[in-house]
Amino acid sequence: MDHISHRDDYYYHEQDPDCPRCCLDALRTRPPMADEFATALGLEGLVHEHGSLVEQHLLRLTMDSWVTAGRMTPGLVKWMARLKSPARVAEAMPVPAAIAVGVAAGLIDLNQDLVDGRAGEVMRRLAPHAERALVDLWRDLTLFSVERLPVEAAGLRARVEKSASRRPTLWARSLPWLFVLARHMDGLDVYLTLALAEQRRSVRAAVKATTLSVVPEVRRRAEGIQAIADGSGPIEQKLIDALGGSMDARRRVFPRPLDAPSSTWLAGAGLEDLIRGAVAGAVEDFMGFVSRSGAQDEEALTARLLEKLGQRFAAGSRAGQWTDPDSPEVALASRQETKNAEKATGADIGIVLEVTVPGQLTTRIGDLVQVKKANALIPSASAGDSWKINRLQLDTLLEVSSTATYWLISSSGKVYVVPAKFLAAVGAARSGRSSLFTVGHSDVRHTALSLENYLTDLTVGMWLGGTSTATLSAAAGENPANRPEFFLNIKVSLTRFLEDGRSAPQWIGG
Repeated sequence: MDHISHRDDYYYHEQDPDCPRCCLDALRTRPPMADEFATALGLEGLVHEHGSLVEQHLLRLTMDSWVTAGRMTPGLVKWMARLKSPARVAEAMPVPAAIAVGVAAGLIDLNQDLVDGRAGEVMRRLAPHAERALVDLWRDLTLFSVERLPVEAAGLRARVEKSASRRPTLWARSLPWLFVLARHMDGLDVYLTLALAEQRRSVRAAVKATTLSVVPEVRRRAEGIQAIADGSGPIEQKLIDALGGSMDARRRVFPRPLDAPSSTWLAGAGLEDLIRGAVAGAVEDFMGFVSRSGAQDEEALTARLLEKLGQRFAAGSRAGQWTDPDSPEVALASRQETKNAEKATGADIGIVLEVTVPGQLTTRIGDLVQVKKANALIPSASAGDSWKINRLQLDTLLEVSSTATYWLISSSGKVYVVPAKFLAAVGAARSGRSSLFTVGHSDVRHTALSLENYLTDLTVGMWLGGTSTATLSAAAGENPANRPEFFLNIKVSLTRFLEDGRSAPQWIGG
């Protein structure tokens, strides 16, 4: 038979399911008439050889037409109701098939199958071939997604939690569908996934796999949950944060007096943990680079570390849960300029923190950083972690900023942050006045902080840095004759947070 063009012909709903080439072409090119194409029968012929492509289409279809959208029958149920061979589709795509049956069961419970009877058709023809436990889970999820009465919602939530805890693989297999429906789940997909991932390898693996989804909404949600899971702190605190964010999302109060205690003025442990998670992920990426290319000079290593920070913050900006237009903004950007001022300032990196909370906080804080790599990363040098410190460089750094720090890159690539004044104290105790002195791991191990704690708690937390003209000028490179080579700019804006009482941060990386 002839292969019709989905761009030119709107009568392809009766397309022969055994002749799907035109449907495959249309799926790959994603034509604009998505609504017309949504339930094309030709898709059925693709399920065995191109099941993942069909599932991607059904995910988008589900996102665009859910139960709450005008009380219509979801597109997933419409398509499954018209299958020529339900058993064949259930065999090739067991998860979407079971989800469709669960949604259909929920529609019948809600008396939303009175118009076209498609939910009943799915129950009659597809349910015998679907996995019962997965059907039950998705019936409860469907009911939960539309329930607005708190007592009834609590009961449905408890049923979902019980089912997922008893059989975590059901939850793991459902993640793409849960994430595409995130706006209807009231945070349930976040905290239950975090709780299960802490205990179950299958759920952790599923979250990681879902971060690679080609469906943007699914991928962003997975990346956000992965960022929370990668953050520091016990799982109990992460769950409190996720639950608190869900419960307090519309409270018009700042700070939040009933929130779990936070460690900075940000008054949001979830936001703090996301920043730590992004920085920790960047350091982990950097460690991989050092293992391969640690012999490069400090300039190249510094550039790569700042690049990794920018990439992790950029990835955070794609996390669906944290990109609400009414959320706070956390932005990190870096740049590199010519290396012409280190001798004048003693600094490799100038850090500038800009905070804007209208009516409450507005500030601009600067600080300086010197980066040193371990001698063990220098070819033919000793194998232990130790770092050479230039006395003149150190003294010059402290003259500009008394809270300046050294970022010490270890042989493993882990970054230790040490106060410059502590190193000055060590140097002052060493005999002789040579231009260089060496500190080892044992000298700094009780003083050093991780980079994620330094940037989150001490830099963003405003414990370090200065607001004097001299410090800010040096950190921002405003004096052409006195400029660090690298600049790290961090901006925190809580404008919308204060207006709307939202607690989810928006990330901007670059």
